[in-house]
Amino acid sequence: MTVKLLYRLLFSICFCGCSINVNSQVNNSNDHLNVRGEKQFGLYIDCGQRQGMQYFDAANTEYNYRYYTITVTNDSTTSIHLNINFSRAEMGLRDTLKSKIFLLPRHLTPEEQHFDRGGMSNELKKFLDLEIDTPVQLNKTLKPTEKCVMTFGILTARKDLDPTTPFDTKRLTLIKNSSGLSVMLKINETLLIPCGQISYIN
Repeated sequence: MTVKLLYRLLFSICFCGCSINVNSQVNNSNDHLNVRGEKQFGLYIDCGQRQGMQYFDAANTEYNYRYYTITVTNDSTTSIHLNINFSRAEMGLRDTLKSKIFLLPRHLTPEEQHFDRGGMSNELKKFLDLEIDTPVQLNKTLKPTEKCVMTFGILTARKDLDPTTPFDTKRLTLIKNSSGLSVMLKINETLLIPCGQISYIN
């Protein structure tokens, strides 16, 4: 009888230990998944990691093309209106960055940017060749729980300093103002670029 009790005790200890370990792994996994997102003023902002590829223009000049895909979810109880855009001055900060910063058209999702030629799709190559200096604007109303996915690009000649290296874009930063929220794109630890406005719809 004593031997049976000892076996049962050992089995219970092992089972409990495995359960605690599994739960710990699940919790750690969830923490890792939630690390990119944060809630600001009733909006949940999930910032994807920096991605990119090399781009060559018509003169065969090489550029670092980097982009970030960001999902904004309306976690509030009221509808909001997104107005996201860069002015021409903000798109080409030649005096300080020597980079072009821009919002990509909605059809150029990450899946549509890759793999046609040299890792880059024909649609993206056409945009960078011909349309990059034409400002893209996003105007969209989000009802409660609705999401909006947007992609920001940064193009820098290979010979110049890439402002996204070694930094990562942490998030869209929202700053409260009299008419709603100003939207700022954080390129690195010291550079915030104005890129639009969010207003609440009553």
